[in-house]
Amino acid sequence: MLKTTLLTGLILTLGLGAAVQAQEMPTLEAPTVQVKDTTKVLSDSVEFIPVETDELIQDRLSCLEQEIPLEFNKQVRGLIDYFTIRNRKYTRRVLERKPMYFPMFEKYLAKHNMPDELKYLAVVESALLPKAVSSAKAVGLWQFMDFTGRDYRLVQNHYLDERMDPEKSTEAACKFLKQLYRMFGSWEMALAAYNCGPGNVRKAIARSGGKNTFWGIYPYLPKETRAYVPSFTALVYALNHAEDHNLHPAKLQTPIAVDTLLISQPLDLKLLAKQLNLPENQIVDLNPALKLKHIPENVSNFPLRIPADVRPFLAENRLAILDSARYRAPYKAPAKIKLPALTEEPTTILAKAEPVSADSATKTFYTVRRNDNLSKIAKEQNVTVEQLKAWNKISGNGLMANQKLVVYKPESKGAKDVKETPVAENTLLASAEEMPASTGKNAGPNANDVPKENAAIVMVAAKQASAKKKATVEKPQTVHHVQPGDTLWNISRRYNNVSVEKLRKANKLKGDELKPGMKLIVG
Repeated sequence: MLKTTLLTGLILTLGLGAAVQAQEMPTLEAPTVQVKDTTKVLSDSVEFIPVETDELIQDRLSCLEQEIPLEFNKQVRGLIDYFTIRNRKYTRRVLERKPMYFPMFEKYLAKHNMPDELKYLAVVESALLPKAVSSAKAVGLWQFMDFTGRDYRLVQNHYLDERMDPEKSTEAACKFLKQLYRMFGSWEMALAAYNCGPGNVRKAIARSGGKNTFWGIYPYLPKETRAYVPSFTALVYALNHAEDHNLHPAKLQTPIAVDTLLISQPLDLKLLAKQLNLPENQIVDLNPALKLKHIPENVSNFPLRIPADVRPFLAENRLAILDSARYRAPYKAPAKIKLPALTEEPTTILAKAEPVSADSATKTFYTVRRNDNLSKIAKEQNVTVEQLKAWNKISGNGLMANQKLVVYKPESKGAKDVKETPVAENTLLASAEEMPASTGKNAGPNANDVPKENAAIVMVAAKQASAKKKATVEKPQTVHHVQPGDTLWNISRRYNNVSVEKLRKANKLKGDELKPGMKLIVG
């Protein structure tokens, strides 16, 4: 899972990564003034910036060290100077957000019996921004890639991304880190694997001749990962000794008491905040996992976080408030249908059925099951994917288990109405390319608005299509397209825990190396 975190990406972009690896201290342009034997102060027109000696920093780190080693060396010193001297603005902003998230991190780490200092890893990953997105498309406080998020049951669909849910993503991160620790037996190695994936760590171990410590395999790790663990150590120091470096947050962000409201209707979050006399974006900010600023239709029992102090007022006026805050999708005019011009010559064009009209059909509901997708549901319900999306205002392809979908079924006609009659000359049927489809196949003789005199042509076409389909026998086979950051270990977990050895054998792989775009047989 090689991913670029916001912090390490910034460090490497600014060139500090190269400075650290060359074991050179960042150049400090401001003048220095000797104050004590142990401390120097950088002075400018704005503030005094203390610069501590190596001996003092090393002593402070030894006092902070608990279960995870906090090794001091030139790489770590360079990053400490980065956070306390060169990028003080970044450190101040993290200090502002720290009260909002650290208590919650501590709760989950204690629940899983894990080292408390792992909370600083979220700072390395996202600077404590729940909606952070890296250049590698890792998302949230803990920067989960999409496939790893799904491995740990973080829902991702057209309106929801639980990688941005602070509590659910923290629970998932604890499980992932615990698994990596069991794999390598070292928290430093687990941190490295969290950044670049277990496969890359194993490769580094092999190239180092079997060394099993982070600093033992350091030269063989990817460039970003070499700055990752030192950044963790530097931030543990900087956030615990901020005052010693004259670093103070401008305004602290503190959590508020929240309550949960189960919502089963389309709801505009900004309108709801207005009805509850709250700041416009407060409810949006309390629910960062929502990709939209509203809850769409057909969502059942969505747990919406609201400030606890407005719950009594909402309970007294629930129906009126929720009705006033109902989300109403913008009206979209139906697309115009173009028909081919009439000609004097006989024209025979196969037709596809008209879309089922909500006015002339029965409204039914379909409850989404696990592993359902739009194509499967459309086939079962004898409708098209486009119709399902239009009826349910779905923009993407994601679905949630137990989600209710609206399905319109046309009123059935008896088979006795079907007549196989010759096609009259100059009879115009709608072009298959230009008429919207009601199903994914040629319409039968009972399709909406198909003239009875043309039933014979449609029936013949349907029979031919059916015979062609039966003649094609496909061998069932599941293929995975390798994405950047995929490893055999990650892929094996996503497909019923098929063993890595079976994957190698089925795909005739000699080692563990994968390249984006490769096709792997996984089942």
